[in-house]
Amino acid sequence: FVGRRVFLIKSMMYMLHRLIGHQYDYGRLYNHTCISNIVARVCGRHAYVIPDEVEEGGKLYQLADCLVDFTPDKWKTVIGQFQRLRKSMLRNDASLIVLPSKLDDDNERLGDADETLPESDDEINEELESHTDFSKKYIKMLDLMKFHMCLSHLQPQLETAIQGA
Repeated sequence: FVGRRVFLIKSMMYMLHRLIGHQYDYGRLYNHTCISNIVARVCGRHAYVIPDEVEEGGKLYQLADCLVDFTPDKWKTVIGQFQRLRKSMLRNDASLIVLPSKLDDDNERLGDADETLPESDDEINEELESHTDFSKKYIKMLDLMKFHMCLSHLQPQLETAIQGA
């Protein structure tokens, strides 16, 4: 299943490049793109290294490293993305539909500079902030990510100890 996800991720790179590079930093599409980025970064990997012959379906699709080899810096990046995602999703304008600029074949903006966009509102939605998904469950998920980051400090020493034994 992971191999299939990685294949699909590679197939979507053109679209994601155009969206991430030319979209506004608020609204529903922006939040969905951020979620996709986090999911692809973490779920697009096997937990451990998988030999080529184990993967079903022919060609092996796998991101460069597996989760067990994630460095603390990579976990810090994912945690930072997760924290920024929460802030973005708590904004009053988080559910607005804000489409990216139209681009030509050379990735240059097309159309009017006066396109009507929903106005941004970066105030925090207090009711949403107190919801359990953004308070208790968010803290639990953040703690789990921090736990994995702590374990990633131990992985190189554990591997060295096992190989030396």
